[in-house]
Amino acid sequence: MTGNSDMPATLRLSNAEQEALRHKCVEINKLLVKKGRQPLRDSELAHYILDNATKLVQVSSDGELKIEAE
Repeated sequence: MTGNSDMPATLRLSNAEQEALRHKCVEINKLLVKKGRQPLRDSELAHYILDNATKLVQVSSDGELKIEAE
């Protein structure tokens, strides 16, 4: 789907999802800083994950969602 859609401009995350994103961001930022790179904001990581992982989501033979690397 491209262009203007009916998708809301905001996405509400559960507390557990927010915490998982924050922990992953801290982990990644430690590595980025060690490499002399600029740290990411939580929202930047969320956008990166959405942009790159959505194309990897598949439905298994039993109807379960799964993420498969290309």
